[in-house]
Amino acid sequence: MEVHHHPQLEHKPKSWKEYLLEGLMIFLAVTMGFFAETIREGISDSAKGGEYIKSFVHDLRADTAALSKLLAFDEKKVSRLNGQFACFDSISNNPGSAPCLVMLVKNSTFNIRMDFSDGTLQQLKNAGGFRLLNVEDKDSIIAYDVAERHFGDFEFTVFQQQQDNIRNTYEDVGNYKANVMLFPDSGKSDVSIPVLFSGNKALLNRYFNNLFTYRRVFIGHITQIRKIKKQATGIIKYFEAKYDLE
Repeated sequence: MEVHHHPQLEHKPKSWKEYLLEGLMIFLAVTMGFFAETIREGISDSAKGGEYIKSFVHDLRADTAALSKLLAFDEKKVSRLNGQFACFDSISNNPGSAPCLVMLVKNSTFNIRMDFSDGTLQQLKNAGGFRLLNVEDKDSIIAYDVAERHFGDFEFTVFQQQQDNIRNTYEDVGNYKANVMLFPDSGKSDVSIPVLFSGNKALLNRYFNNLFTYRRVFIGHITQIRKIKKQATGIIKYFEAKYDLE
């Protein structure tokens, strides 16, 4: 039996140029994949950042509407508190009767604080959303957050403190029977009874001093409302123009 021997195939070693070319191809493939993934993530982050912007603008619109209502409330209150000057003169001349205090008491026993729509701000802070925004957008949002916190600090300190002061003083100066008549939930509406106990000029003076400070604090509150509302409106216009938001 004849044995046929197949000729062995010779494997020539690759040249360094071939190895270099293969390495280069592998490098290019990995690099292109990396760039493709980076671009994909960039597009995704940009879309998420855009959603944050839209949501923040929605919150700002809610804030400006609430601030407008609060401003109208404060302006009406200050207008009525302006009657304190003539009322003080009237009571000083006739301490036993003080019908002018009815309007002052009704407009100094409570206030309204601002409730900001900060849902998007909290998400940006807690979920690291600020990294998805460019520097200008991030800075404008952070500036509003700072203004919002300063506004809240004023309301919870000076603003609320003066509200407490005027309430406490009225508890000392107010006539119980007249107090019952002042508010609709009492079921009575006769305000002919004097609102003050007569004869205590020191207490009367203290009440009107607190009332005067109370009015000044509300004027300061109005100034801050206008300032932060202007800031919110400016940011809304900035984002609407930049991102063509409806």
